[in-house]
Amino acid sequence: MPHSVIALVLSITSALGAAPSPEVSVRYEQPSSNSAEQAERLLKKSEALKTDIMPPRDVKVVARDCDSPEATWSSGKRRITICYSLVDKVHRTIKGISETEEADAKATGARTDGALAMLFHRQLGHALTTLNGLPDSVAQADQFAALTLLADDPEHVVAASEARHLLAGHDGAEHLKESAAFACLLYGSDPARYASIAKGGWVPPERAPSCPAEYERVRSAIGGAVRTGP
Repeated sequence: MPHSVIALVLSITSALGAAPSPEVSVRYEQPSSNSAEQAERLLKKSEALKTDIMPPRDVKVVARDCDSPEATWSSGKRRITICYSLVDKVHRTIKGISETEEADAKATGARTDGALAMLFHRQLGHALTTLNGLPDSVAQADQFAALTLLADDPEHVVAASEARHLLAGHDGAEHLKESAAFACLLYGSDPARYASIAKGGWVPPERAPSCPAEYERVRSAIGGAVRTGP
């Protein structure tokens, strides 16, 4: 059962006692183009890769040039890779949507920051899934991602939910379904504080009333594995 696996991992970790606490380290590789340089600036300015989450084992985060625009988690290397080309693609997509909606620069910037936070926490979710001995899947990683985002970066919760909904709209119905499940957990954690998630329609109206119960179920199942530093 997931509960017992997580409990075992946590007990082993606590038994190490004097061993240094695992951490998430971040490194930016030298960008090789103007667009990559802009992507690096966006990541640093947004502080999307900044985290106080303490994983069971050390995790490396590397922002770098890649052959294709993607964000990945390598369990073998215990490394999250955020590609500059993906950051650029997301930024251009969000900017295009905002221009179509005639959103101002402030709203566009908030959406971009939210999108970058969401991208990082989804990969952190994959990391916590595998490091806690659970089968990796999009759904499981998204559950961890919602909890880490709430614990780590509550100011970006609404923007992350909106940005994922906007980006999912470009990728098809299945992505919208995943986006709604993610937004439901965020909204369910505090419906009053995050009321704009439901008002924005990023959670289907018929699902919104059940979101607090969905959040509590997830928090009860895996919340103990989401730990933050001092």
